[in-house]
Amino acid sequence: MNDRWHNGPVRLLAPLWSRATYRGWVWMILGGALMMPFMMVGAVFYNWRHPQSGFDGVIHPTVYVGVIPLVAAVSLLLPDREVERTAARRLLDAQFASPDDGTWNTRWRTGCWFTLHAAIGGLLSGVTLAMVPFAAYLAYYGALLALGRIDRAPDLYWGWFVEWGALTGPLLLVVLVALIAAATAGMRALAPLLLGQSAADRLAASSAESARLAARNRIARELHDSVGHALSVVVVQSEAAARLIESDPAFAAKAMNAVGETARGALAELDAVIGALREDRDGARGPQRDLADLQALADESGVETDLQLTGDADALSRLASREIYRIVQESLTNVLRHADEPRATVVVAVGERECTVTVTSPAARRPRRGTGKGGRGLIGMAERAAVLGGTAEASWAPGRWTVLAAVPLETGKAEE
Repeated sequence: MNDRWHNGPVRLLAPLWSRATYRGWVWMILGGALMMPFMMVGAVFYNWRHPQSGFDGVIHPTVYVGVIPLVAAVSLLLPDREVERTAARRLLDAQFASPDDGTWNTRWRTGCWFTLHAAIGGLLSGVTLAMVPFAAYLAYYGALLALGRIDRAPDLYWGWFVEWGALTGPLLLVVLVALIAAATAGMRALAPLLLGQSAADRLAASSAESARLAARNRIARELHDSVGHALSVVVVQSEAAARLIESDPAFAAKAMNAVGETARGALAELDAVIGALREDRDGARGPQRDLADLQALADESGVETDLQLTGDADALSRLASREIYRIVQESLTNVLRHADEPRATVVVAVGERECTVTVTSPAARRPRRGTGKGGRGLIGMAERAAVLGGTAEASWAPGRWTVLAAVPLETGKAEE
């Protein structure tokens, strides 16, 4: 409780030595400078209507209130005020992103900010000009009275406020600093709303970021499935060729030919993915693989594959055909990496309402937990199916590993 009692007054007095308060004070004075030309115009009009007022027109409250609509009107005619944003960031420590365009929405919000800056800055600048000399007056004559040097202060101002001036003078300055700190905090909170991006801008930026992340994930899946599969085949075939190069040169040569074919195919797919990454739409690149290439995939995968394709594959969209091909490819890659024997049965059945994919590998062992092998691939299969409104999951049972995916035909057509 003692710490709480001690910290409370410290927090209340923190604005007195905070640099943010005094930078905000400078910002307020700049607002007063912006307000001064409008006050002079208002004073000229006021003195024209009230010739007897003289200098009073410059500081009359009616003039201050009357020129605020003029400030607002002029602010809408000014170009986009990047200077105001810079001043808010540097002097108010406001954090916000600048809008991307100069639309009417942006202009009226920056106009509101300019009006508030001039109005609040003009008011607090006037209060500063009045209160600082008055606080010095109170402190000086209050100290003289407390020390008995004088019996009475000048007639400029007299009363108990001066008699206690040694206390009321500094207290007045504390109140002024607290007022400046409160105004600074309020304007700092308003800055993102008036100077930053609008709700529509933030929504558009969020949508663009989501699209960018989705594109990155798609490219990551493509690289993982195509290049990862190819490298797995290359490793298995090259190791087999190294073991049998002396005892079975013909098989070793066949294995190395498969390595070459797989590597060339991987380079072509990598080129296509990099082209997509660079937004290369020159049309010179070959089409991506789909269900029509399943047999070629089975032949080059390094897995003894029993491939069964039933139904009308043309009922699938190009997107669905490509994604199902990738699901089968990743399934065979996992068989190659993790199965005791590189054998698998692949059944792709295109029905009236959905296409199902079943990949089973007998005598497969479940990957050890914590190794991370196959984790990204399984997630990628589920993501590919989800894009088409379907599902994909893997399961292990004693002596068997199974991948089961289902994709609705209607969704696949809609996504084309």
